[in-house]
Amino acid sequence: MRMEFKLLDNNELEYCFNRALTVWKEVPFRVQGTEEFFDYLTAFGCQVDGELVRFPQSVIDRVLARIAEEKEKNLVEQRQNNWPESQIEMFTHGQALHICDIETNKIRPATENDLARWCHLVDAIGDIDRTHPTFIPSDAPCESADFHAFATIILNSARPHRVSVYSLKMLPFFIEASKIAQGSMEQVKKNPIFATKCWVNSPFMITRESIEIALEARRLIGVPITFGHMPVAGASGPITVAGSLVQNTAESLALSAMRLAIDDLTMGITATSTIMDMKSASHRQSGPDLLLHIIAGAQMNEYLFGIKSSAIGVTGVAAQTVSAQSVYEKAISTTFNISAGQRKIGIGCLAFSDVGSPVQLILDYEMGLYFRHLFRDVNVDDEHIGLDTILSVAPKGGFFLETEHTAEFFREECWFPAFIDNRLPLAWMKDPTDIIERARKYTSDLYEKAENKCPLNPAQKQAITELIKQADSIAKR
Repeated sequence: MRMEFKLLDNNELEYCFNRALTVWKEVPFRVQGTEEFFDYLTAFGCQVDGELVRFPQSVIDRVLARIAEEKEKNLVEQRQNNWPESQIEMFTHGQALHICDIETNKIRPATENDLARWCHLVDAIGDIDRTHPTFIPSDAPCESADFHAFATIILNSARPHRVSVYSLKMLPFFIEASKIAQGSMEQVKKNPIFATKCWVNSPFMITRESIEIALEARRLIGVPITFGHMPVAGASGPITVAGSLVQNTAESLALSAMRLAIDDLTMGITATSTIMDMKSASHRQSGPDLLLHIIAGAQMNEYLFGIKSSAIGVTGVAAQTVSAQSVYEKAISTTFNISAGQRKIGIGCLAFSDVGSPVQLILDYEMGLYFRHLFRDVNVDDEHIGLDTILSVAPKGGFFLETEHTAEFFREECWFPAFIDNRLPLAWMKDPTDIIERARKYTSDLYEKAENKCPLNPAQKQAITELIKQADSIAKR
């Protein structure tokens, strides 16, 4: 199942692309680079003047030629695999400093204990992946909070999960903790858990420490440099869809040049990630206005790289606490993504990932189960058709509820939500319930019963604890 979302035609995409080329030629990147970083760029043909990096026509031609090659390969692969997968996967995400309390439904600072119990809860559910820690503990020292999050996850989960490194001082501790958790440096290099992206400050700026983290991780564990940026329409980029698309395309092409220079790899076109809400004077990751920006970026990526996007919207919600708004927003955004072919659903966050919520996690999980049931296989065989049952029962009337065929297959065919109440009005009136209250009670019970599934032995746990103390000591220097 997939719907096609088209905003711009090829003439409009080409028009914006040509304007992006003008921006790429005229606007230099401001890079607080290291000597090593600038050496790579210079060898590739970029012009480095202090912190300013420019891209002459020879570099532009080289990058565009490489992109054209990759487009041809991607189009072939896409023709061979045109349909999206049916399997729905769910993951927790976010890097929140706050938690929406289960009992009070109020926001408070998140602690290491909150993160630990979150790990237990996610493992108790059992079939959820994790792409971010969800919580950065506010009771940890600011300078080492990213490592505290990583260590807490290792000590409280069935396996380690990704946390982003934001401090160069903390990188050695991430590596050492990974060695303990994964067994060897070889395993860390083979499957690095933590993320060391080189983050871009739109428009066209990269800070020194971001480069140092990425290059040091590249040197120590061999991960290619990866750039990340989250343009905000109306703040770090134009408010218009067309203007934002032009600037984001130019910025992404420049990053492809830098990545080719260092690791002979390109990167796709990044769409606008958030939009300035002119009513609340804050960034926003939901709404039809942002959706148009994201669709445009996805189309430009397909136009240049031949990759059909399977995500056309951010699955974030603006709601600060668990409410009708949080359920409403999540359902809308997820449905658009599922319709576009996305099969991975982010769950458990509020306020654009600035707040984590165990109750929202459980509600979102049920929504994911809805889509899993929707994409299940439908069996067409004599057993499922039940021809004999139809021939014997249909002449009598609507008595299929009494048949062995119904008894055999209703558990396979029917969806049984835990929190959505499907009773008729008179039955509901005898015992009124609310979806959020039902989810809150379930979450509270599961929260208390969830166990720590960390597989490390006492010596390994003690070694991780000692690393936390050392990281705190280093961070204060």
